[in-house]
Order: sequence, then structure tokens, then C-alpha cells
Amino acid sequence: MAWIFLHKGAFAINIQIDYQCPQCGAPALLEETDRIFACQYCRVKSCLIPEGVFRYMIPYTAKPGKDIFFLPYWRYRGMQYCCVETEVQNRFVDVTQQAVNAPYFPMTLGVRAQAMKLSFVSPDTQGRFLKPGLPVKTVLQHQENVFEASFSRADIYHHAHVGETLSLIYAPFYIDACIMDAVLNRPVSDPLPDGAMDGLAASENFHWPLRFIPALCPSCGWDLSGERNALVLSCTNCNRAWQPVGTTLKPVPIMFIPGDETTALYLPFWRIAADVTGISLSSYADLIRVANLPKVVQNGWDQIPYYFWSPAFRLSPKTFLSLSIQINLTQPPEHPVDGNPPGTRYPATLPVTEAAEALKISLAGMMKPAETRMPILPQITIRPIRFALVYIPFQSGHQEWLMPDYHIAINKNLLTLTDH
Repeated sequence: MAWIFLHKGAFAINIQIDYQCPQCGAPALLEETDRIFACQYCRVKSCLIPEGVFRYMIPYTAKPGKDIFFLPYWRYRGMQYCCVETEVQNRFVDVTQQAVNAPYFPMTLGVRAQAMKLSFVSPDTQGRFLKPGLPVKTVLQHQENVFEASFSRADIYHHAHVGETLSLIYAPFYIDACIMDAVLNRPVSDPLPDGAMDGLAASENFHWPLRFIPALCPSCGWDLSGERNALVLSCTNCNRAWQPVGTTLKPVPIMFIPGDETTALYLPFWRIAADVTGISLSSYADLIRVANLPKVVQNGWDQIPYYFWSPAFRLSPKTFLSLSIQINLTQPPEHPVDGNPPGTRYPATLPVTEAAEALKISLAGMMKPAETRMPILPQITIRPIRFALVYIPFQSGHQEWLMPDYHIAINKNLLTLTDH
């Protein structure tokens, strides 16, 4: 089997947010991927839980006395996949788009969100916040249309958004005959005609509290461990794992494949059992037939259950697809060991809900021959039933993390750039 070398791809810069510790008030600087906050002064560790989506504001510099109002923009960041004829196309998207229909205002924020330090919207923020009038699905549909436009002459069988991060960013403006940017204090429109602001007067009352859940094990009360961007936290005392859901911590089934003395790092993968209709894919024998693998089906292989596998960490779109296909074709051992693995673990930063969005994409990349298999994608449904987070051992090479049993090598810089 050939080795699959996975190299780094382009990723956008994380937004930075000025913040204060809710316990002691100490200043801190967060990144938008942060889900765990550990104050370096009072040592309190908390899970950050937004009301709906995270909401940020751009600080303004307008003179006192100006009637500041904030226009909302959706920010979408994630991977897009499109199954076109005989292949899966992919791209990474990082865009902002108006969350209201406001033609006299800038349609996007450009690079401002990445270039400036933002703040969480708080109850003492002075100004009016205009209510979003366009649902986020409008932004997603627009991005799909843009992506699919380049394949206008091709047959498109499936489209998916994976690893998406959604947030609202409020940009400050005020009126002085025209619309003024309250950051640079310069006009962004021509003089406004009568009625130009009609429909934008309604403002939201602040009701988006940022909640904090103590990062303590619900089972034994021990401090939970996890990187600042981790979505799954581990208890080293009772050997369990937890993830924030709503306002509580919910248990996560966690397992690992034992390594040996050469193991240097455990990488997390979601193992998902699913009901599949439209194609036979419930056993290892079915996988051989669907992927047209160069193997002869042996007795008993019809009894080996098929699991979908997905990286539980963020990668570039091309690398994520390549690794997903390879790990699904390999099918790691059916019976991993329960509990947290020993040694160094890489944080799980991709939620299982996003991994589930990629299942049909992975299947599309595996099906052979593509000319006859790809057209049946619209008739295939995949319904996840249960899941577990499984850590797989990797060895340290010169420039790659190596998984010799599966002939996979992942460039070390790739993981450093995407999640740390």
C-alpha cells in the first residue's frame, strides 16, 4: 500500500478578542477558536458557552455624543465540498456578509475582523444593536451558489459544509448626513436620501450573556484537562471525557488503540455507526465492494461491522478529505480500549456534529468506479446512530507524524498551524 503524505494547506487567521476574567477581572486575549479559558492570575478554568452563536463587536473611536449603532455581519469560516461528476471538489471559505438588508452600508467587513482586536458584546456597551434580518442559511446558500457556479456545465450530486464556525460581528456606525464609519470616522456612503434608514431602526435589547461552566468533572469533581481550543475535556482521576452541551457537561464515549514504546502522540478520530440507505454499507465486505478494493471477500467479513471514521481535529479541506478516505478504507480495529490513552493527546477540536456532515463526502471519495457510483449519491442517506472518540497512536518522524500500520504520514507543521 502506498503511503499517504498529508501536507499543510492555507488557513485564515483567527480573530483575536480582548477579554476580562469573570472571576478576578484580569485582562486576557482570546482567539475565536478558544473554548476553554484558564486565567493566569486566579487559575480558574471555565468553558465558554455563548447564547446561540458568539457575538463580537468592533471597538469604535468616535467622539462622545455620537449616536452609535452596530450593524450585524455574519462571519462564516469552514470547508466546502462539492461532488461533481467523478470527483470531490473542495475549498476553504472565510467570509463576512451583512446579516441585514442594508444597501447603503458596506456589504462585508473585508479584513477588518482579522486585523483588529474585537470584544465580546457586553451589557454595558453603549449604542444600539440592529437586529439580524437575514438568516445564516442565506449566507451558506450564497457560498454554495458561488462555488457551484464554477461547475455550471457539470452534474453536481452533493454539497456539504464541514467544520464551520459561525459568529456575528457588530460593526459601529453613526449618521452625519451620510453613514460614517465609527472606527476611522470617515464616510462610507454618499449623502443619504430620505427614508434610507427605514427598516433599520429596530434594535435588539442585550440578551446574549456569555455563560461560564466550571471545568470540573461532573462525576468526581476533579479538574478537567484540555487545550484552550478543545471541545472534549478529560478527567485524569476517573478516566472519563466530557463536552459542553447547552449549560451542562455531557459524557463522551472515549477509547484508544494501544500504542507501544514508539508512540509519541495520540490523534483523535470520531468513530460513527450509521444506518445507510441507497447503498449496501453495513460490513467490511460491503466496503470492499463499494470501494472496489483489490481484495477477495473472506468468510466472516460480512459479520465485521462497518464504521465511518472522521478526524476530530481541523485540517485544510484537501487534507481532511484525504485523511478521512484513508482511515475509512483502513478500518481500524473494531474493539479499542475504553478510557483515555496514556501519553500525549492532540485536542479534539472538530465536533461530532460537523464530522457527521462529512460522512457522505468521505463515501463519495471512496466509491469506485466513480462514473457509475457518483450519480447515486442523491439517493443515499446516512443517519448516525452512535459515536465514540477514539485516539490512534502516531510515531514521530523527522517532519511527519507517522501511522505505519495504515501508511499515513501527516506533516507536523499542519497540526501546529491549524489548531495551536
